[in-house]
Amino acid sequence: MPSSPILAVLSLLGALLCAALLLRRLRRLRAMQAEAVRQAALDAREQFGRDVHDLVSSRLWLATLKCEIAYRLADEDSPVRAALADALRSIRQAATDIRDVTRSYQEISLASELANARAVLKAYGADCKVGLDDADLPPELDAVLAVMVREAVTNVLRHSRASLCAIEVTVRGGLVSLVVANDGADPTAPAGEGSGIDSLRSRAAAVNGMVGTVLDPDGWFRLIAEIPARPAR
Repeated sequence: MPSSPILAVLSLLGALLCAALLLRRLRRLRAMQAEAVRQAALDAREQFGRDVHDLVSSRLWLATLKCEIAYRLADEDSPVRAALADALRSIRQAATDIRDVTRSYQEISLASELANARAVLKAYGADCKVGLDDADLPPELDAVLAVMVREAVTNVLRHSRASLCAIEVTVRGGLVSLVVANDGADPTAPAGEGSGIDSLRSRAAAVNGMVGTVLDPDGWFRLIAEIPARPAR
């Protein structure tokens, strides 16, 4: 029968192991909560931009229309005509300013989402390797890829126990490929199913692309998206 010192050491080792596992779970939980908060903030920011643009732009358009009608009806030598011309210029400038401001609220970039992915996965306790070809992508495609990276990383946080995640974006022969791979998937789980994958497929289809998944027996899960580098005419 083990002596008391050996039992004490074994008990201590068991307690340390339990504490390490608990800390790891807490760390991952905090990372998932932080990502959920960031996602909610981004959604609210984008919605705010759309709401402001829709509400204010319609009012400015109406004001522009009324000023133009009044300008045309005013006598050419009337001081009112000059005042209306100034008002029209001001309203058009305000409309331009609103578009610029709301665009900044709505736009996201692939580069920023890749940086965010690396940061949140690091907080989660997983290493993240990122590869990005130096290519000038159209703004629409850049935004679609950014959202896809965000959603793919969210899926990693929710459905895997990854210690390593690799994200690669390449451009070859007029085709953009996005690969998001992680080593923490359950090999017995059905691949390519769930609302997260369905959402990614819908986003890719909207720009004439496609999404596929590969689940290896060793637990590596790969999400592969291929999208034309230029939108269809």
